[in-house]
Formats: sequence, structure tokens, C-alpha cells
Amino acid sequence: MSNFLKRRIDVATCWATNRISFMDTQEKYEDSYAIAEEFREWILHIGEENQNLRNSVLNFPNGLKELLDQKMNEKLIE
Repeated sequence: MSNFLKRRIDVATCWATNRISFMDTQEKYEDSYAIAEEFREWILHIGEENQNLRNSVLNFPNGLKELLDQKMNEKLIE
């Protein structure tokens, strides 16, 4: 298993467990169950459909990175 895939699973696991826990504390059990089932389906099929994995990864937009770098440089000059 690649490092990218391991990291993606770790991040998704943390997100899902935290979200399920939050939903349970809010007594939104149907939402909690839905997240658990969706995560279960995703984890069971993670090796089969890599296209779905690529679609679920959020990439940092290049234009936003350049804008943030510009703003940081402006702050440093001030």
C-alpha cells in the first residue's frame, strides 16, 4: 500500500470517527449511522476503484496559494 493511500485512510478514519462521535453527542443517530455506513462502503472498496479515491482528495488551488504568498509578503514588508 502506498504512503499516499495510507495517509488518505488515516485522514478519512479520523474525520469519520470524529464526525460520528459529534453526531452521537447531538443525538443525530440516523446521520451518525449514515456516515458509518458510507465510510464502511468506502473502506471496503478502497482498493477496487482508485478513481473514487482520486475524486475524494482535495487539492490546494494553485491560484489561492499564490494569493496567500503575496499577502504574506505584503504583511512582512509592513
